[in-house]
Amino acid sequence: MSTTRKILARSWFRGRGGRRFALEFALIIGVKLILLTVLWVLVIRPQPRADTSPAAIEQHFSVQEQSEALR
Repeated sequence: MSTTRKILARSWFRGRGGRRFALEFALIIGVKLILLTVLWVLVIRPQPRADTSPAAIEQHFSVQEQSEALR
């Protein structure tokens, strides 16, 4: 009975293979986070944002009304 308890008490994760798995898993997650950050900085961040100020919206709609009135 005591050998069964020793076998069940020792976790695979606490062994050499488990530590290696945890290290590789952490490295993979770290590399993915770095790549996603670089992708965001290079591709998404430089995109121009639309002007959503009230004056710009008013001008946008007034131009459409004027072009419809000319038809």
